[in-house]
Amino acid sequence: MTDWTDIYEFLQPKPPIYCPEEPSLTQKTYLRSTALEALFGGAAGGGKSSALLMAALQYVDIPDYSAILFRRTYADLSLPGALMDRFLSWVKVHDEIKWNGSTYVATFPSGARVTFGYLNNQNDYLRYKSSEFQFIGMDEVTEIREFDYRYLFSRLRKPNSGPLAEVPLRMRAASNPAPNWVRQRFIVEAEDNDDRIFVPSFLDDNPGIDPDSYRRALQEIDPIERQRLENGDWWAVTSGSLFNRESFIIQEPTDLPDFTNPEWCRFWDLAATEPSHVNPDPDFTVGVLGAFDKGIFYIIDIQRVRKTGADIERLIAETAQVDGPHVPIRMEMEPGSSGKNLIDQYARYVLPGSDFMGIRSTGDKTTRARPFAAAVANNNVRLVRGPWISDFLDEMATFPEASWHDDQVDATSGCFNEVAGLGHRQKGRISIIV
Repeated sequence: MTDWTDIYEFLQPKPPIYCPEEPSLTQKTYLRSTALEALFGGAAGGGKSSALLMAALQYVDIPDYSAILFRRTYADLSLPGALMDRFLSWVKVHDEIKWNGSTYVATFPSGARVTFGYLNNQNDYLRYKSSEFQFIGMDEVTEIREFDYRYLFSRLRKPNSGPLAEVPLRMRAASNPAPNWVRQRFIVEAEDNDDRIFVPSFLDDNPGIDPDSYRRALQEIDPIERQRLENGDWWAVTSGSLFNRESFIIQEPTDLPDFTNPEWCRFWDLAATEPSHVNPDPDFTVGVLGAFDKGIFYIIDIQRVRKTGADIERLIAETAQVDGPHVPIRMEMEPGSSGKNLIDQYARYVLPGSDFMGIRSTGDKTTRARPFAAAVANNNVRLVRGPWISDFLDEMATFPEASWHDDQVDATSGCFNEVAGLGHRQKGRISIIV
């Protein structure tokens, strides 16, 4: 028999209700949090889905409390042993809880509701535009679009008086690791955000699973996926064939040598799309600052943003001011008249008086990256430590076979080819003097 008295004392102010499982220590940490956002994530078998259900059930004794739990697809939601199936196995022994199989809503004696939903198609989020919830939970959140996740914050509401006013608004998520926006939001950025926490989970945290047999099963999958599922490794990424992550040498800014006669370049690869529901993961605008001196290519800084129009122009102009007039500025030029017109616009109105040129790309992305890759393999590249390095290495290590984006590869290759003298042999250089 579960001793809810001890659990209640530990979980103040609210334990899960109608839950047949005793929370593990890591699940208790997750349940105790009153932060707006919390991710319970890591190794497979760590009790993530149960933790999400427990969190949703904490306030079902409060009248009009409303919670919703999502998976990406209905099939994911309803599979045997999946989120909704597990929930029904918990509550089916309680006749006072009414389940509507058409709307996927459970109604509790208090009038509280727990709903299940999915976000498969690009307009599925619109089903909830008039809804109000005090709890939103997303299982395997790495499979859900960032746009949908952010939009649903607008559905978190509560009254300013009465019992429901005392319920904290909560956005909760659970997932195995993946190198996408979830890692950036919860692993990288959450460190400086008191209202966003990450609770790591591991296989040994779950007393209800046999860890040894599960580890034996995981031996059959590929090493990268095994590293994610067995060890909860958010930084395990599939390797590409062109770059070896370990070949990049990181240098502290204080250890930079005195340059004698360096070749400088800030090379821009433009994109002009912000994340949207239609395109939740667009390309980045990337500007790489590099210097070539005594046979060594130094990557000093990388600007990487998703902005459009005037915002990109402002960033490029401000970056040019910071870099100084000694740094030539180069930009990849798209084919056709539109590419020429864009370079002309930047030369006349964004970077007037600067050493600025548009560079037509020749060959495919992999071919253009090979000279830089050779320099990396020969230990002739240095990365000057900065906040951009982690994403940079992830992209390089997966290029070209498995990379989600290649904007940093393009901009870095362009920068290297310029400062190493290779750019002068490219055809179609456009220089506009104003």
